Amino acid sequence: MPQKVRLIDIADRLGLTKVSVSKALRDHGDISEETRELVKRTAAEMGYTPNLLARSLSSQRSHTLGVVVPKIAHTFFSSVIEAVQEEATARGYGIVLAVSSERAGLERQHIERLLSMRVDGLLVSVSKEAPDLEIYDRVRQMGVPLVFFDRQIEGLGFGSVTVDDRAGARRAVEHLIGLGHDEIVHVAGTPEVAIGRDRRAGYEDALRAHELPVREALIVSGGFDERFGARAMRELLDRGDPPSAIFTVTQPVGLGVYGVLAEAGLASDVTLASFGDDASSVHLRIADAIVRQPTGEIGRRALGLLLDQVEGGGLLAIGAEPHEVLEVDLITSTTPA
Repeated sequence: MPQKVRLIDIADRLGLTKVSVSKALRDHGDISEETRELVKRTAAEMGYTPNLLARSLSSQRSHTLGVVVPKIAHTFFSSVIEAVQEEATARGYGIVLAVSSERAGLERQHIERLLSMRVDGLLVSVSKEAPDLEIYDRVRQMGVPLVFFDRQIEGLGFGSVTVDDRAGARRAVEHLIGLGHDEIVHVAGTPEVAIGRDRRAGYEDALRAHELPVREALIVSGGFDERFGARAMRELLDRGDPPSAIFTVTQPVGLGVYGVLAEAGLASDVTLASFGDDASSVHLRIADAIVRQPTGEIGRRALGLLLDQVEGGGLLAIGAEPHEVLEVDLITSTTPA
């Protein structure tokens, strides 16, 4: 069995001290860039593998971050995760990904497991169910930094990165009103999640601004995925005449709505607007408008906010949590591709 390459073996080959080799592999400022590159190249040639457990025990840091999302099939979350992964790797961290499948109980289990793995921090987008606040109390008691992204719980003393959901929803609905629609259905999320509340509020803002009534009969609430969108659209069709315009809380919900409309031969009769991240739905004529979110920026900002705490060595004070709100774009069928 081949012997494991040690730091002292690399040091002996290069005529350096073990401490200098260790610093070079960690990009320490005491070591010149030329020497750092030489040490890393030699370590790779010799097949050196760092002992991450020993490093975490000595530094009290694992250089690992936990990421919890409600879904991974959505292009929104996969795009955010990709940005987080790239930024984390560039800053010397690995990530462990967990998917809650929109279940608060599973979300709790994942966070408990990640805490037991001694992750340095957590990035969380909460599920559609009412949150289990006890687990977040435990995160705080353990002193583990946490940042919410896209979907957050307010008032817990954790930072968050979101987009301007209310303003984006209002822009989308006002676009539909501008096309001449005065009865617009909202296929909404759940009130337990901030994006569900805020996007519905934006929908209502647009109606009131144009002196149109907010009618509960035109709002169907319940989820954020394609399956819910299909179920909601079937419910609407069962009521009678299809609506002329629909605003959906997410793009996956919009895809579910569109699929049912297409099956019924009604896709060309209904104007659809969605909150999402991928403008291809517009250019494929699946939707007339998409509120496009800056997924890469969300991931990078959330990761940066988290590492500011991890590397700064302190938690946020209750009431002082930074909340970064990013702008969105409205992409319509008249927007250049």
